Amino acid sequence: MESKPPPSEPLAAWLAERRWFGGKRRRIAGIDVEDAVDLDGATLHVLRVTLDDGEIQRYAVPLSPGATPADALDDPRFVRGLLRLTREESRVAGRAGAVIGHRSRAFADALGSEPAVRRIGGEQSNTSIVIGDALILKHFRRLAAGVNPELEITRFLTETARFQHTPALAGWLEYADASGALATLAILQALVSDARDGWEWMLAAMRDDGRRALTLPALRRLGETTAALHLTLARAPANELALAAEPTTGADIAGWVASIDAQLAIARAAAPLSASVPPVPSGHLAEALATLRGRAKCRHHGDFHLGQTLYREATGAWTIIDFEGEPLRPLAERRQKHSPLRDVAGMLRSIAYAAETTRAAAAPWIDEWERDARAALLDGYLTAAMGAPFLPGEATATRRAVAAFEVEKAAYEVVYEANNRPAWIMIPLRGLVRATSALTPPAASGAA
Repeated sequence: MESKPPPSEPLAAWLAERRWFGGKRRRIAGIDVEDAVDLDGATLHVLRVTLDDGEIQRYAVPLSPGATPADALDDPRFVRGLLRLTREESRVAGRAGAVIGHRSRAFADALGSEPAVRRIGGEQSNTSIVIGDALILKHFRRLAAGVNPELEITRFLTETARFQHTPALAGWLEYADASGALATLAILQALVSDARDGWEWMLAAMRDDGRRALTLPALRRLGETTAALHLTLARAPANELALAAEPTTGADIAGWVASIDAQLAIARAAAPLSASVPPVPSGHLAEALATLRGRAKCRHHGDFHLGQTLYREATGAWTIIDFEGEPLRPLAERRQKHSPLRDVAGMLRSIAYAAETTRAAAAPWIDEWERDARAALLDGYLTAAMGAPFLPGEATATRRAVAAFEVEKAAYEVVYEANNRPAWIMIPLRGLVRATSALTPPAASGAA
């Protein structure tokens, strides 16, 4: 087949409209095809996209043949070809590099030769496709040299830790460029078919007078499950060098404070003139995080919110998904060890989004619900994680450290909302005000 993309102008227009395209608010100045790999009636194009500010982004874009761009992930034949590559652990060469399939010990080959293929809506930085009634394929759009944390962590949780609260990794696909450098292209996981998206479940339950009371014990259980994940990651064996926990140093603390300061600066630049980012004293951040010195830093989820969970209301069980990390951050940064309390902060921000989304319906109980929901998550987490090597010595210190990471997360959200949903920007700004207030050091004893 003819393995070339559509003309650059239609392709640029098509790319700019994709939810997963990372160059929003910028113009595409040029597109170069680094590689083309023919796979089952379509072609995987590795595109080098230059933006008008000079930034270069690489994308894996499978396209069906034709002058008009058409996503090959909508073609069941192409998706089945990716499954076959994984099952057979095959290698398909392109003009410069190759696509390579791998299967894990958890791969269960019971789908037959032509399983049903169904694309899931709501994609962000990746595209997910259900295959048969057993597997889900997640195709990453941005290509970055190195192993994606989604693969790295789920492989450990499946094959080493046998953690029960994440879908088992069945296999993965890599792209090798002409030099042999590898990038994670896609992963294949067990399908959790009897659970509901945690965000959707939470909003539905909150809006149902008869089920609203279920949300608080569910959030406490989520806190417990999150603690179980963090304890598992903190116990990674020493020979798993990329995963094994390490002591947090003074340099780590200084770096984290500098990173939060930098994120706040980016948020101030991104926020419209009508929305102000509050000042956050670096000294307050440093004091709050200083209690983590000497405690363990380890791998964590990295982009934790209700949409990264699945919930079974019948059993009260949570499943944690999507370990890719925050897609706007570089891959190397997403693979760094850090305090897992960042995940707790992320989920508290998600609770705030759930509250604000429901507030739009003029719910008079929402402030009380948000307070109780935050308490339920934190109480569940702190009880289950008691004595963990990554926690400070007391609950007050833990809560202040969480507040510092809430500042970081809310500042990140300001940038995201400014670029994608400007009408929502007040949600993270309100979160910044709350977290900044929680950072204020306790008054000295005897102070006037």
